[in-house]
Amino acid sequence: PQGLPQDRPGDGFDALASEKAEIASSLVTEFRRHLKTCSKLPASVAPTDRVMIKLRVLMTPEGRLGAEPVVAEGSASLKALDLGQSAIDALQACQPYTMLPADRYGEWKVLDLSFTPQDFAGG
Repeated sequence: PQGLPQDRPGDGFDALASEKAEIASSLVTEFRRHLKTCSKLPASVAPTDRVMIKLRVLMTPEGRLGAEPVVAEGSASLKALDLGQSAIDALQACQPYTMLPADRYGEWKVLDLSFTPQDFAGG
């Protein structure tokens, strides 16, 4: 439409609504290692199954879940649903996540976490 400002490269007009967290890989590794201690591969899923689920996780500044994690994407199968529920159970059981630095909360208050069978104990 006429009269509206035109988008110019670099002006941020069409920027993504939320940018991905840029947490240091060592923190992510520590987070995942801790999470694996609380996780259990569902009986319906074999370690070799090619399924994936991605959960969007909202965190509080104290390193706890701020809301029930929601499925962002994943394989279209019952096994993926089982994997997702097991991941949610592990996320709830492993709280709080004290390895996440409070001074960088803006970077990890929303996390998109992908899970495959290999991310679970027994996987």
